[in-house]
Amino acid sequence: MALIENQPTVVSASRNKQAAVALIVNINSGCSRRDPEIVFIERAFRAGDPWSGQMAFPGGRRTREDQNLSETACRETQEEVGVDLSSAKKLGRLDDLTGRHSGQSKEMVISCFVFLTHGIDGFFPNREVADVITSPLSSLLDPNHQTRVAWTKTDQLFPGIRLDRGERIIWGLTYRFLLRFFSLFGYYLPQD
Repeated sequence: MALIENQPTVVSASRNKQAAVALIVNINSGCSRRDPEIVFIERAFRAGDPWSGQMAFPGGRRTREDQNLSETACRETQEEVGVDLSSAKKLGRLDDLTGRHSGQSKEMVISCFVFLTHGIDGFFPNREVADVITSPLSSLLDPNHQTRVAWTKTDQLFPGIRLDRGERIIWGLTYRFLLRFFSLFGYYLPQD
């Protein structure tokens, strides 16, 4: 209910500076209704891509064909992982975030839409995605999985969450969206 009633902060930007991601909360037969999973992608490694190998939500830039940013999130999810969100329940939208660093993300406004699915038949990653990982909510909130990440361009440390055996870490923009998502339900992650 908190997410449905949330009035997100929406940041205006030109169409070429807009992107959207999908935070997918999945309840399937293999997980408890009390502990659904969130879907993440591991970005494929590409020369010149500063985010290669990082954990993210499926999503990407808005195109001229996209009527709105929710449509962008749905289209990108279909393209990147083969999941059709047209029958998923859209729970709401989180506050828009602006890219913090130079390069492609500078001044980019990213919108995050939250969808609820009841079982996903499978994932079919495209060339932009190295892997698809799901993580139970309880694991994401477990203080034992919290860590700090040093960004190579600065000496600054950022909070993060270790997935699976600790080899993959959620941090940066994806972490900032999780921070906002969990705070709507009274769960607080370390601030960045």
